[in-house]
Amino acid sequence: MNISLKEVVSTVVIKNLKTNEYSELEGEAYLELFDLNIKVYIDQESDIEYADLCITYFNSLSEGLIDEICKASIRYCNEFLDDIGEDIKEFSKSTDVLPLITPNTFYIPHPKNKNEPVIDLELICSWEEEHGMEWIIRDGKVMYVGPYNGVNPYGDCDIEEDWNYA
Repeated sequence: MNISLKEVVSTVVIKNLKTNEYSELEGEAYLELFDLNIKVYIDQESDIEYADLCITYFNSLSEGLIDEICKASIRYCNEFLDDIGEDIKEFSKSTDVLPLITPNTFYIPHPKNKNEPVIDLELICSWEEEHGMEWIIRDGKVMYVGPYNGVNPYGDCDIEEDWNYA
């Protein structure tokens, strides 16, 4: 089946694509959970179709997975606040943490399997302005939530480390 480039471009969720100075594709994508567009960087070894899959996957996360990632974000928030001597925050429900978080950049890695989307999201959070936060979701599992460290989304994601709140 032959598909033209025009047909492919019209089906992607990433807009305003261009090649940056590092020969990576970059563009913008809408994230429903946050109701905003953010920057997307696509690894040189990846492609638009895989990037589209990853964004679509994020926009269709289950309530259970969203709850899990929000609870991990709250653990990160409150441990950080406690460590710096500030009062911890109380949340009525896990998603109440979302207004304190702003996604900054969605990274699309070189896929190990083009049929399995990976989420590698850099976020700005109100409690840790210097290091922010990173979310990695792989295989339907929250793998990493913690300070942004550029964690390899296909590695062990520091799963046993104190700074991973997943």
